[in-house]
Amino acid sequence: MGRVITLQPAPIVDHITPDGIELTKLPYPFHVDTDGSIGRQDFWNGYPLRVIGFVADPNRMQIDLYWEEAVKDPQRAVGMYVVAVGADGTYSTYVVAIASVR
Repeated sequence: MGRVITLQPAPIVDHITPDGIELTKLPYPFHVDTDGSIGRQDFWNGYPLRVIGFVADPNRMQIDLYWEEAVKDPQRAVGMYVVAVGADGTYSTYVVAIASVR
């Protein structure tokens, strides 16, 4: 079995209490093989299927760090946004930054 890299997106606010306390939830992580294939397809159902790379600004349509480079030093992806391709060939940028990698 090859190495699996877990990309954990940052917590997101999903509720604010009446007294102003923000409650967060942790998005589902990406479990990625060294070839870029995203695991747990029973959950993702083929979308996203493969990590292409990362962007520093999700509003810009240019990959800043390709997966082939990120896999050499995955910590470089922290603070960046995942760009993935789905089973249908469409690309998506996930707009919650990666908070940690293991």
